[in-house]
Amino acid sequence: MPIRAEEQDAILSLLHSKYEAILAIEAPWGIRIHEGDMRPRIEYFHDAVRAYSAGDSADGKDSRLSVERIAYDVAQLHAIQDKPMGSLNRATEKSPSGALIKTGAGLMTPSAAKTPPASVRAEMKQHYKNYTVFFITLLGEPADRNYFSRCEEMDETVADIGLIETILKQIASGRLTQKQAQEELGSITHDALRTRMQGLLARKTMSASEKQDAVALLSQVEKGVHTQRSNLDKSHLQMATTKMNIFHDSKDVVKELMNSGLSVAGKFLQASMQQASGKGRSV
Repeated sequence: MPIRAEEQDAILSLLHSKYEAILAIEAPWGIRIHEGDMRPRIEYFHDAVRAYSAGDSADGKDSRLSVERIAYDVAQLHAIQDKPMGSLNRATEKSPSGALIKTGAGLMTPSAAKTPPASVRAEMKQHYKNYTVFFITLLGEPADRNYFSRCEEMDETVADIGLIETILKQIASGRLTQKQAQEELGSITHDALRTRMQGLLARKTMSASEKQDAVALLSQVEKGVHTQRSNLDKSHLQMATTKMNIFHDSKDVVKELMNSGLSVAGKFLQASMQQASGKGRSV
């Protein structure tokens, strides 16, 4: 759901407040992302918020706001509700951008090894619950945008493959000359495919083996696109499902915001929950 400037500022303020509260617990108690990383656990997640604040365009698979990374983030944040002392799942960890990692002395107490008392764990759990709600409310939209943008690129690649296959068949049947085929290839959006095919067609003739290589390349690219799309769809579904579960368990957060006079954030969060359930504001 598109976010207005005042809503964005309100959610960012709430996220930073919860970040500071969690950091104040995790730093002295030595709660880390995982062994070998000295940062408090919350720093990993807040890297995404920093990326958003820094103007990350959420384009491409390498963005800190990609659908895969946000899906992973919200799954881990949601899991912390059950295991507030748990570390990140290193088997599927996505490393944050080094340029956005907060560093500096005093962020972690190396000697801290004891488990905080139940009251502190409960406080941290509540902070994480609120942080998670604000996190997905703010970053779900750029992750969605990342997903749909990349799906569109993949659809264009599949269309390019179909066009190239048609051109090759027309060359083989004599309906197109290689010069005419070169012109047809100008509309191909996939740079690597266009360059490779234009290189082949620049020759006076194409041997049978070169034609087979071209067909094999198209098949390989198409297979790769379908695999990427399948993985992308899984990440998007995981994010959407986790988002629904988070919102279902967090209706009290809206009431808390309203009762605290934070109506801008409260109304936006409420609208986000309604849209996630299939009704409410979409523009």
